[in-house]
Amino acid sequence: MQVRRLVFVAGAMLLGAGLVACGDTAANDFEAGECTDDSLTGSIGEIETVDCDEPHQAEAYAQFDIDGDDFPGTEEIQTEGAEGCQGDRFEDYVGVPYAESIYLANGIVPSEDSWDGGDRTVICVIGGTTDGSELEGSAEGSNE
Repeated sequence: MQVRRLVFVAGAMLLGAGLVACGDTAANDFEAGECTDDSLTGSIGEIETVDCDEPHQAEAYAQFDIDGDDFPGTEEIQTEGAEGCQGDRFEDYVGVPYAESIYLANGIVPSEDSWDGGDRTVICVIGGTTDGSELEGSAEGSNE
């Protein structure tokens, strides 16, 4: 099982709507529109998905791969994750630019161990709001 790490991406985010099947999924399979009530801290192997209409901790909104053969280092991979999650991917999903949103974005990035196993995928997640309120409903198309 590949283990992933969550890194905080400074900024704001948004809400939307969508239903997904609930259950355990491998971290790399956590896809846009899926939600979880897991805290997504530390090493992440599996994520338990929940219905986005229920209160939840996080919602996936995009995935992308980082190029390269050698692990770029913790600071570099966090920077690439932040830049990749805060730009067009966020605005395309939420409907407003990240800097104008009420949401906070997080990126689940490969750990050095999972990188060595071939993992290059960053999973962008909405992980809270600027006022600390709980997420409920999907952020997709919320324009918040």
